Amino acid sequence: MERLGEIFANWLYQSRKEFKLLWVRYGLLTTDKLSIVVLILFCIIPLTLYFLISTVAYSLMQIIASYIFVTLLFSLSLLMVITWFKSEELFKNNIQGFSFLMLSQSRIDTVFFDFDNNDVENLLRLINGLPAVQKIVIRETPKNKQSGNIRFLFTFLDLIVRGGIFRMETKPKESLNILMSKRFTFQDSEINQNTLPSSYSKWCSATEEGSYDDMRRDISNALGIS
Repeated sequence: MERLGEIFANWLYQSRKEFKLLWVRYGLLTTDKLSIVVLILFCIIPLTLYFLISTVAYSLMQIIASYIFVTLLFSLSLLMVITWFKSEELFKNNIQGFSFLMLSQSRIDTVFFDFDNNDVENLLRLINGLPAVQKIVIRETPKNKQSGNIRFLFTFLDLIVRGGIFRMETKPKESLNILMSKRFTFQDSEINQNTLPSSYSKWCSATEEGSYDDMRRDISNALGIS
C-alpha cells in the first residue's frame, strides 16, 4: 500500500507540475487569446480526432457544418463563463475583494449602531458587493469623546468579513484600508487613512489579549449573528 501511495503521489505531483507550467505559460495571455487556445484544445482538436478515427463516412458539408455548430456552441458557452466571471470581478472590485456574511435587515439593531435608513441600505449594498450610494456613518463614541471609534469599526468588520480581518498580510491590509476609507466615515470626520496601519496593529494586539471581547459580543448581538 505504501508503494502504491508513492506511485499515486508521484503521478499527482507530475500532473500538478504540468498544470502549473501550463498556467504560467498561458496565464499572462489576454482573455481573447486564452479563449482561442481553449477553443482549439477542447473543441477543434477533439472534433478533428473524431473525424480521423471515425469509421463513418461524412460528406464535406457535414464536416464543415459540424465544425461551425460545435464552434458556435462552445464559443457561446465560453462567453457565458467569461461573462459570469467578469461580473464577479466587478462585484469584488466594489468591495476590494472581500466576502461578507449575509445579514438580515430585520435582525440588525439600528438603535445600537445609531444607523439611519441610509446606513442600513449601504451596509446591505456592501455585503452584497454593490457600489455605495454614500458612506456608512459610524457614530459610536469612545470614552475620549472623539467622533467615531476606529477600534469599534475594526471589530465590526472582523465580524462581518468572512474569515475576519485579524492579523492579515500586507496586501489584504491595503485592501482593507481602501475599503474602510471608501465605504465608512465617522460622524464628524473622515477616516484618516495614514493612521490606519498603526491603529490596526494596536487593535490586533488588544484583540488577542481579549480587550474587545465585550464589544465583540455586543456588536455580534446587534447584528443578529450571535
